[in-house]
Amino acid sequence: MNAQQLAALTPAPLPLRGRGAIPRAPADAYALAAPDRPSPAQRERGGGEGGFVCLPGVWHADDPALAATAAECAPTGFAGLDAELPGGGWPHGQLVELLYDDPGIGELSLLAPALAAQAQAGRACVWILPCESGPDNLLQQALPYPPALAEAGIDPSCSIFVRPAVAREAWWAVEQSLRAAHLGALIGWLPSSGAQADFRALRRLHLLAQRHHALVFAIRPSRCAGTPSPAVLRLQLACSSGPQSRLLAVKILKRRGRPLIDPVALQVHPDRWNRSAASLAMAAAPASSAVRPWRLTAALAGC
Repeated sequence: MNAQQLAALTPAPLPLRGRGAIPRAPADAYALAAPDRPSPAQRERGGGEGGFVCLPGVWHADDPALAATAAECAPTGFAGLDAELPGGGWPHGQLVELLYDDPGIGELSLLAPALAAQAQAGRACVWILPCESGPDNLLQQALPYPPALAEAGIDPSCSIFVRPAVAREAWWAVEQSLRAAHLGALIGWLPSSGAQADFRALRRLHLLAQRHHALVFAIRPSRCAGTPSPAVLRLQLACSSGPQSRLLAVKILKRRGRPLIDPVALQVHPDRWNRSAASLAMAAAPASSAVRPWRLTAALAGC
């Protein structure tokens, strides 16, 4: 090939505007990034006149509905919580972490609607109970009560209860349960040893959970809120006493999307429980006020 043939195959250089100038790209290259007048739906989502066009499939951090994971989500049974969770419920095949310090405030009632749906679908539910030895032993936890589970729609015959003796057995039982193909849900009270060790163990559980379509809930104390976690969803539970009812305050520590500052107050217990407690308190008040301090001995004697 001679010089003339080589020059014919070489494209002509683009004209430059001054020393070191960069060739201007054609107008079609800016077609996707050009601002456009937003539609009415975009204005409702906060788009201005100079905003970019909302392309389908683009993740927006300020929209919880678009921040949902690729996995399917199961409704929690509480409309106020579903409105704040990405995807509108508990994510399948993902690790969800529940943190609290006061057992029995309604943590199992929060999970009851989703667990009942899994039981009605014929999928097994595994409960990894707290270790017998350690700071988070059985005596300090509110364990699942079979009659209460049956009333909530969870068949106890479809549930498997595992009570490990030490922390190592608890982690092993969780891993073996996540390897089951027909697992519907797993609830595990996991012990805490150290930040780095817990993160590696939780990371392993998170990877195992992604292999199946199960709901995975890890229950840990609130002191773990400041430690890193691979869970896609972290909730901190606390008891919020209202004027006439006892509510469960759910604070979303971690989710995919914008952060949520204020907790979500949920009525997880039946309303008749609050009425019964109020009636008992009102009935006990006159009886206690009728007895004078100086007549306490006579009242106890039945006089």
